[in-house]
Amino acid sequence: MLLKAENLKYLIIILLVITVKNSFCQTDYQWWNEKHDWDGSTHWTHYMIITPAYLGPNALPVPEMYPGRIPSRHFFEMGAEGHYSKGDQTANLYLNYDLPLFTDKATFQLTYRPVEFYKTDTITRDLRRSREYDPAGRSSGDLYMSTYIQLIRDHAYLPDVMVSANIKTASGSKLYAARHTDTPGYWADATIGKGFRISETGLQQLHIYGKAGFYAYQTFSMRNFQNDAFLYGGGFLLKFRDFSLQNQITGYYGYFKLGDHPVVYRLILSKDTKRKVSFKVMFQQGLNDYNFSTIRFTARYKLSSPY
Repeated sequence: MLLKAENLKYLIIILLVITVKNSFCQTDYQWWNEKHDWDGSTHWTHYMIITPAYLGPNALPVPEMYPGRIPSRHFFEMGAEGHYSKGDQTANLYLNYDLPLFTDKATFQLTYRPVEFYKTDTITRDLRRSREYDPAGRSSGDLYMSTYIQLIRDHAYLPDVMVSANIKTASGSKLYAARHTDTPGYWADATIGKGFRISETGLQQLHIYGKAGFYAYQTFSMRNFQNDAFLYGGGFLLKFRDFSLQNQITGYYGYFKLGDHPVVYRLILSKDTKRKVSFKVMFQQGLNDYNFSTIRFTARYKLSSPY
């Protein structure tokens, strides 16, 4: 009887452990189910709003903008970004690599944010429909691949003309926490610009530029599997002897009309040097559907020509 009593005790303990485990498994997302009126069958991804206003700062950022000329050729750039809003504080690494494509009129770039660290308040968590109860931690970002082609440059009368084709991968993590989309995207644009010589000293050149293009990314919406957007922007560059200063306003206009009309202002200060290493500082302020103030510091190392 003693052996049977011992066996019964162990059996009761095992049953209690299984019951408690199953109870936790069933109620793990009970708070989310109640908060967002889950219907009991629809997959949670269909409740997500895949637009920049309802995601982290690195999910669907407004693409970079250049002044009608392909970037400096063959370099490796590394730095850090900080994104600040009332309900989301994010910091991440920033990597950028440029490889010329056999000619001075084309170049290929890889841009990657390998890791971000974030802390979000519960109001923002619920607005984004995030399933992360404690909204803080780290995630990995998307890899971007871009090709830039210079069609016209330094013509006596015609403006500089550059076109680009770009791909956003689905490598970013933590869709459930509304950090990245876990969907691919792409965009193509054309940029025109014209430079005007000012003087030999002080302010040497004024360069005015603008761009237009098409931007699309996939979603989990059962009504619209893809969001298509008009991509646009404009700005000017002031070129001094040792540095340059850019002012830009750029964004894209999606057709969901639900947080997909992001507009940002950018101020970019670049330190120009003949040495291998140069530096850049960018300040970005979201103006619409992108509620972040961003600061980026990077160091750029010029690599030897691969050809």
